[in-house]
Amino acid sequence: MMLGKPGVTGAPFRVMPLADQRAQLAGDGPIALLRMIGAAAADHKITIAVWLALCLAAGFAYVRMTPPTYTAAATLLLEPRRQVLSATREVAAPPSLDLNHADSELQVIRSERLLRSVFDALALSGHPEFGLAEPGPLRALSARISAMLAGALPAALPLQRPTGSPTQIDPRRSAFDNFVRRFSARRVGQSYVLEISYASADPELPARVANAAASAYLLQSVAFKADSARSGAEFLQGRLDALASQVEAAGIAVGSGALPARPIPDADARIIGAAQTPLGPSAPRASLIMAFAGVFGLLGGLFVAAIASAFNRRVRGPQDLQRETGLSCIAVVPEVRGRRRLLPAASPGEAMLMTRDRAGSFATAIRDLATAIEIGWGASRSEGRPVVAIGSWQGGAGATLLTMNLAQLLTHRGRRVSVFSANASPAPGNNGDYSLTSLADVIASNTKSVQAAFTTVNGVHLLPLHSTSTQLNRIVDFCDPRAALVFAQAKQRGDVLIDLPSIGSSSEAMALATHADIVILVAAEGVTRFDELNDALVRLQRAGSRVMGAVINRSRS
Repeated sequence: MMLGKPGVTGAPFRVMPLADQRAQLAGDGPIALLRMIGAAAADHKITIAVWLALCLAAGFAYVRMTPPTYTAAATLLLEPRRQVLSATREVAAPPSLDLNHADSELQVIRSERLLRSVFDALALSGHPEFGLAEPGPLRALSARISAMLAGALPAALPLQRPTGSPTQIDPRRSAFDNFVRRFSARRVGQSYVLEISYASADPELPARVANAAASAYLLQSVAFKADSARSGAEFLQGRLDALASQVEAAGIAVGSGALPARPIPDADARIIGAAQTPLGPSAPRASLIMAFAGVFGLLGGLFVAAIASAFNRRVRGPQDLQRETGLSCIAVVPEVRGRRRLLPAASPGEAMLMTRDRAGSFATAIRDLATAIEIGWGASRSEGRPVVAIGSWQGGAGATLLTMNLAQLLTHRGRRVSVFSANASPAPGNNGDYSLTSLADVIASNTKSVQAAFTTVNGVHLLPLHSTSTQLNRIVDFCDPRAALVFAQAKQRGDVLIDLPSIGSSSEAMALATHADIVILVAAEGVTRFDELNDALVRLQRAGSRVMGAVINRSRS
C-alpha cells in the first residue's frame, strides 16, 4: 500500500517495508550464475566431497586391480626399388608406390596369413596369456540365472532346447584370437611409415612380436620376388642367391622374434625403428586415470549439487527466501548448541534462552528481530505498540522459542509483555480451578467482565490459547469479540505477542492473526519448504493479516 505525504506530490512512502523488485534484476547474468553455483557448492560441500572421494577411490581401485600392460612398436618405411627387366640390364622404373598402395600394404600386415606365421613362428599357442579367459562376474551371474530359470520352468512348456553336445571351443583358435586383439598396425599420418605395435602383460613379448611382424612382412615381400625370379625365363644366379640369402635372413628373424641380421633391400621397405623392450607399463596410466577421476568427481559433484539445489525446495538463506516467496528476511536466528540438553521439554517456560551463558549469538539475533519489528512498525506511521503474531506452517520450526525469548528480551528492557501461547498448558488459578486460565475459557465464559488469569513465567505474563477441555477447544471461536477485548486489554498494559498454532493444520492461526497488527512467519533452515511459506502467506493475506516478513530459524551458517 502506497500513501502520499500531505501537500507533497510525487513523494510516496511505503506503509511497510517491501522488497524492491528492481533489485532482483541486478542478480542476473554470468556473475550471478557463478555465485549461484558457488553457493550451491557451499551448501552441498559434504555431498561433493563424498562424491569426489568415491570417484578417486574408484580410480585408485581400477589402477590397483588392472594388470600392467606393456607396449612395443616397430616402424617400417615403404620404399620401392628398381625393377629387373632382363638378365643383363636393369632399368630405373618410376616408383609404383602411392597412398593407396601404402594402405594396401598396411592391410597385408594386418592379414591373418602374416599374423598366423608370426604366431606359429614364435610358438605362442601355449603362452598362458592367450589361454581361455574365465567368464567375468556378469557373464557368470547371467549363466547362473539362465540355469536357474531353465530348471524352474515346468517341463510341460514347449521350449526349444538345444540338441547334441555343446560347441567345443578350439584352444588354439581362441589363443590366436587373443593374440590378434593385442596386435595393431597403422600409418603415421599420411606418410609411408608404418607402425607395428603389440601390447601384452609380459614385458618381453611386445618387442618380439612387433619385430617378428616387421620381419614377416619383409619375408613375405622378398619371398614373392624370389619366386618371381625363379619362374622368369631369364635371371642371374647371383641375383637368385642374393634373394635367397635375404629370404633366409628374414625367416630366421621371424622365428627368433628379432629383426634380420642383414639388410633386406629387395623388400621395398626398410625398417627405420626396431621395437625395444618397454621400460615400464603403458597401461593403466595411473596419473591420467587419477586426474580424470578427480576432475570427473569434482564436475560430477557440482552437477549433483546443482541438481539437488534445483529440486531442493527448502529454505536455505535470505536470498532464496526473497526470490521464492517475496518475503523479506527480517532476522536469521542461529541454532543453539546443546539446545536439546538445555530444553528437555517443549514448554514455553523452558524455551527461554536469553539469560543462558551459551546464547550469545542467539541473543543477538533475538535483539535484531526486536529492532526489525520496531523499525517496520515505525515505518507504518502507526501509534502505540503493535500486537505481533509469530507462527509457522507446521510445528517444530521454533515459533514458540522465538516468541518467548522475544518476550523475555522486552521484559528485561522494563516493558510489560503479555504472551498468548498455543503450546502452553493452563495452570490452576488461585482458587485451584481452570475457569479463566486460557483464552478459550475466557471466550466460553458467561461473565460480563473479562479478566483472564495470566501466569507469570520469568517476568512474562503468559496465557495459553487452549483450554484443558478438549470439547471446548473444538467449538471455541477465536474471532469472538471477547477475544478481541482480551487482546485490547493486554495491549493497553504493554506489548502483546501471540504464539500462533500451526498454520497448516487448522484455521485457528488465521483467526488469531486477525487480532494482530503484524504477523511474522518462522521458517526452519533446511526443513521448511518454500511452498509451505507461500501457502501460509496466501492464507494470512486472505484473512486480512499483514505479514511483515519471515525469520530463518536454526541456521547453521
